[in-house]
Amino acid sequence: MALLLIINIFFSILFSNTILLPLPFNQYAYMLARERIKQHDRSVQAQNSLNSNEKVVNLYLELLQANEYVNTKDYFYPSRPIETEIKNITNSILYHFLKLLPKGGNLHLHEFQVLDRELLLESIKDSAEYDLLYICDQNDCITNKYYLRYFKGNVSSGWTKVKDSNWTISDIVKKTTLIGILNDLKQPIYSTDTKARWNLANQYGVFQFYGDLVRYNATRFNYMKLVLDHALQENIQLLEFRRGFFESLFSFDEDGLRIPINATEELDLLLKFKEDYKLKNPKLIDFTFIINSQRSSPKEQIKIHLSNLSDLQRLYPDFIRGYDMVGEEDQGHTILFHSESLMNAFNYSKTTNGSFNFLFHAGETNWPESHLVSNYGDSVSTFENIYDALVLRTRRIGHGLSLAKRPDMYEYIRDKHIAVEICPASNQLLGYVADLRNHPGIVYHRSGIPIVLSGDDPGSFGYNELTIDYYLATMAWGLNLADLKQFAWNSIQYSSLSDNRKLEGFQKWENQWNSFIDSSYRLACGQTFPNIIINISHILPSYGPHDQSVNVTLFGAGFEIAICKKIICKFGAKETQGTFIDLNEIICSTPANSNDLLTVPISVVIDNETLESGFNYTFVSSLLVIDDGTLTITNSSKSDKFSIINQKLILFSLVLLLTFII
Repeated sequence: MALLLIINIFFSILFSNTILLPLPFNQYAYMLARERIKQHDRSVQAQNSLNSNEKVVNLYLELLQANEYVNTKDYFYPSRPIETEIKNITNSILYHFLKLLPKGGNLHLHEFQVLDRELLLESIKDSAEYDLLYICDQNDCITNKYYLRYFKGNVSSGWTKVKDSNWTISDIVKKTTLIGILNDLKQPIYSTDTKARWNLANQYGVFQFYGDLVRYNATRFNYMKLVLDHALQENIQLLEFRRGFFESLFSFDEDGLRIPINATEELDLLLKFKEDYKLKNPKLIDFTFIINSQRSSPKEQIKIHLSNLSDLQRLYPDFIRGYDMVGEEDQGHTILFHSESLMNAFNYSKTTNGSFNFLFHAGETNWPESHLVSNYGDSVSTFENIYDALVLRTRRIGHGLSLAKRPDMYEYIRDKHIAVEICPASNQLLGYVADLRNHPGIVYHRSGIPIVLSGDDPGSFGYNELTIDYYLATMAWGLNLADLKQFAWNSIQYSSLSDNRKLEGFQKWENQWNSFIDSSYRLACGQTFPNIIINISHILPSYGPHDQSVNVTLFGAGFEIAICKKIICKFGAKETQGTFIDLNEIICSTPANSNDLLTVPISVVIDNETLESGFNYTFVSSLLVIDDGTLTITNSSKSDKFSIINQKLILFSLVLLLTFII
């Protein structure tokens, strides 16, 4: 057998440029393989590369994250019920940094569930509408307990005037937001009991409390101004509001009777409002509307909705940009149930030159495919909403949680350039993902599916800002600046805006982004670390070829002191420039060396201060580089990436060995 093996190798050398020999794994090959895998992983993490200043800001972000991890590792907010952690989150330094980050757009947002209710009520308290404000709090107020409503005379039974009562704004907020209600329960609801959490929201009318207030024209436009003001304050420049059909707006006459304002009148007023607002706030890109129906509606009602919608959309193609069905998916009709009406709307969309599209909620469920919804008699599972949304060419998928169970569909969604709207805080509050470290959004992102972070219903939940979702995602998923930049970019690219409006949007966002990077760069470079000491714990590799440059990675802690500073690596007396990769990694390129078998100490110079690593590096002769336990020997030039073994020498040795055996 040995003879046959030698003969085989002999002829392999004669007639081939490549032979394979099993060899032990070595440290140098380990480093090369590890670096290849790591670089591949980093290359797909985010499509946007970072410039030199952005890399510094990214290191600063990493430092804020690291400090937040240390402070919260035993009580990690994204893995705790958000209803108990809102104040802790919003008080963190990382949160305030993320609030400054230009986020582009908020694309999954229900219009009258946005604003912090305390802000709305404070604004009403300072206006003439406060005299009209009543709360349903008396014994005969049962079905709409604690609802708010305007009366101008002829007050209905069960309602109390807020101004003349003992009600405070904070008390009302506790009674009317999901977080307030959850925190007030004597028996807590389990964090993954989705049905119970939805039932609680519906029982207390969480999503309907202020429906009457924002229908009054004075409050309606004040509400919109507050929403836009606070969006710009947290650097959101584009909003797509999901809302029901227009025609619900009203005003009061002198006798206190409600005067209806029709849909076109309201839209004309909104267009004028937007024009005036953008003149005063040029940073705003736009706000548009996605009209929605309740998915629990009967077929005939959806059919009428869509017919009316197409008529209105023709008149306001730049304002009304799409259609959706909303409500708890597990308790409502599927898209398939309404497919006949939706097919007619789909055909209409093909005549609009891209101004009208479907943007469906789909896959907001924890149940597997085999779980059938029986409440409304549908014969398919909630999961299959994703199938039908794709058939109807949805431009985005709202939530898409159940998609995680079907990674075979990822390629299709990527190829069709369909974005997924991810709402981390909402998904946790409503019981879908208790620990956001396990949220599938990060899997979609790392798989190349475009995602956008969105707020869903922050005002009804009990807070006000999309930054909550950015904080939760950043901490739970370990995001970097390139990820966050990609999300912001996605929010414009996958918005419903026309192409020319997107170009304008990108310009406005990039102006904000560049300003943010400039100020954050100065902030990062101004940091001081008086009590930090660098500790280098490991290097890889500790040896390499003397005749080519090799990247040596220094692993350790305390590297943050090198932010914005030049790093010099010293191999003995020879110097090279070091690269700050992250808080635990510095890369040093080895200098060329004419001698092999030379061992030298490694040190790092930062701000003219030399820090000894405690490790040595050895320059050796050309190395055998292996991969997966196999050495590949190729006839190529000496400058090739992999070292060359002299085949003549091997051939000569084998001939001698063969002669000896024979």
